[in-house]
Amino acid sequence: MEFLNSQGTQVLAAADGVVVFASDDLDTIFGLYRNFYGNFVVLEHRLPGLPEPVYTLYAHLLQFFVQRDDVVQRGQKIGEVGSSGAATGSHLHFEVRYGENNYQTVRNPELWLEPLTDRQGQLHGALAGRILDSQGNLVLIPDLVVERLSGPGLPASDTFYPTSYAERKLTGQGPWFESFAIGGLTPGEYQISFIRGGFKQRVVQVLPGQLTLVTFQLEE
Repeated sequence: MEFLNSQGTQVLAAADGVVVFASDDLDTIFGLYRNFYGNFVVLEHRLPGLPEPVYTLYAHLLQFFVQRDDVVQRGQKIGEVGSSGAATGSHLHFEVRYGENNYQTVRNPELWLEPLTDRQGQLHGALAGRILDSQGNLVLIPDLVVERLSGPGLPASDTFYPTSYAERKLTGQGPWFESFAIGGLTPGEYQISFIRGGFKQRVVQVLPGQLTLVTFQLEE
């Protein structure tokens, strides 16, 4: 996930944790190639209810202010936004990794970040889903329609067009095993529709501050 910010903008720790890396990748490959991340920091977190550690990565930093084994608190300044490494313009490259700290264990950050609030102070929610065939295998759907319902006979107040993850290594990974997701949703009823061997549709409830997980089981 890329956060566009001016150079020098503060980068804060997403949660309490321990620094497991704070350096650059000029000499060692940590991503796709050397100097992919530039200056970057990785924090390890132990979150309630999860058996595996969670890691957050902050890359393309102008500079960082922590070192390996430092204990940091949520909201603590750990660096500044820059454009080091393979970056076009100043921005923060943010990753979430689950279970192990490596490039193959990335997850969708939208499902891990604390939800924002709307103008009325109500927390947003998130929606994730998976579509399974009759044998329980994931089916990738290129076009889905997600509509926020306004009430009987009324048009949808918001419409989204998510697709199955283009990055296949994200698909079907724990802890939720989802293949598509949307964050930052206003709480309420949402209708999910797609075509696969006929028209499929389901209405789900998105709750404030929570992740709604929906599973479609297709018949033969």
